[in-house]
Amino acid sequence: MQQVLIHVIPLFFVLYVYVSLISKTHLHVVIKGLLLVLIAIASQYPGFCRSFFVGYDDRIPHLGIILYSWLFSTQLLLIIFTLAKDVIAWLYRLLRKKTLPHPTTTAVCLVSITMFLAAFGSYSALSQPPLYRLDVPVKNLPASLDGFTIVQLSDIHASPLLDKERLIRVVDQTNQLKPDLIVLTGDIVDGKTEARLQDVLPLKNLQAPYGVFAVEGNHEHYVDYDAWMQAYPTLNMTVLHNSHQILNVDGAPLAIVGITDPMAVRYHREEPDIEKAMKGIDEGVTCILLSHQVKFSRQYAEYPIALQLSGHTHGGQILGMHWLAQLINKGFVKDRYQIGDMLLYVNRGTGLWYGFPIRLGIPSEITLVTLKKAD
Repeated sequence: MQQVLIHVIPLFFVLYVYVSLISKTHLHVVIKGLLLVLIAIASQYPGFCRSFFVGYDDRIPHLGIILYSWLFSTQLLLIIFTLAKDVIAWLYRLLRKKTLPHPTTTAVCLVSITMFLAAFGSYSALSQPPLYRLDVPVKNLPASLDGFTIVQLSDIHASPLLDKERLIRVVDQTNQLKPDLIVLTGDIVDGKTEARLQDVLPLKNLQAPYGVFAVEGNHEHYVDYDAWMQAYPTLNMTVLHNSHQILNVDGAPLAIVGITDPMAVRYHREEPDIEKAMKGIDEGVTCILLSHQVKFSRQYAEYPIALQLSGHTHGGQILGMHWLAQLINKGFVKDRYQIGDMLLYVNRGTGLWYGFPIRLGIPSEITLVTLKKAD
């Protein structure tokens, strides 16, 4: 049933766009038919994405996947713009007692604008993530931790769209920063291990003197969870499940704490447990928490945590839409938030989910965190 719905439901949006926007124009019937076919093809992208789980996409050139994702993004924007047009038309009829003029010009302009915005948004989504530098002042920070650097990668979402070649460049850029520590805050990959393991192999080349630590995200739970939890350590990553490790940095302890994702509850796996994760850490030890989601950040701030590094929101991906993402995520969407003595930083995502392959005004990022002794 789910397989049928993923193909059928999008067709209702295709019909809506055609009836509301295209059918009312004076365009030639062939052009109308071509637009209808293209929008219908674009609507099947979510169904096509299911092949990412099993590797059938390997039969399709990377450029073909990029073009299909662009067509899908165009369709998404066209639905939004058509809805906005209909709201404006309703207000116009209400105030002027007339219908909007020039339906052909309106349709051509909206199609052209959405194609351009989708192309720009696709380029922004797939391009190399820019570097964001974050200085974190910490009270009572030991002298040997002053200047300690951490690179945060989050929401890599390795897939045929964000492929191995892109991840190689991300790893190279990360290593060039020469961080003391590297952390990955969830949603590393989408798909089964037999289909996607090759895509994440570049992570094995990440280099930092104090290691590479990771936590799960919600997407790890969707497909092949147990297999991925076994595969990640083979990539030289230490995965933390409601646990911590104490690093010895020139005689000063630094606790790296990691918790599971709230999605674990749906799959009857170990749910986030900050009490368990923090248990055994001596008083006064500087603590850094890795948590994919930000839902419980205010509760985590009640513990002696200096810094929480998170992701999940992708920063909202589209400027304006990020307000909705902020509302859904309890007021947190991107950048830094001071919660009591704890600083929360929400990474915009080093990649993004292939199911919504567009960024407009909110770029991806690689974050370089530097611990600083507070004045």
